Amino acid sequence: MSFLKVGTLTSSLLLIAMTVMAQDDSQLEKNYQEKQKKSFVKKIEWVTTLAEARKISEKKGLPILAYFTRSYAP
Repeated sequence: MSFLKVGTLTSSLLLIAMTVMAQDDSQLEKNYQEKQKKSFVKKIEWVTTLAEARKISEKKGLPILAYFTRSYAP
C-alpha cells in the first residue's frame, strides 16, 4: 500500500516538474509581471540578496524567510 502511495507521489511530482520545464521564458515573464501586481507582493519588504537579508535580520532581530520558486520567475 505505501509503495503505491510513493509511486503516485513520484509520478505526480514528475508530471509537475515536466509541466514547469515546458513553460517558455516569455510565459514565465508574463506570470512574474502578473504576480508583481498583486497587493500582497507590494506589502512585503522583499530583499534579493542574502547579505542584505542578514543585515536587516540582525538590525530588527527577525528571522530570514527564503522563498525560492520557478513557477513565475524568469
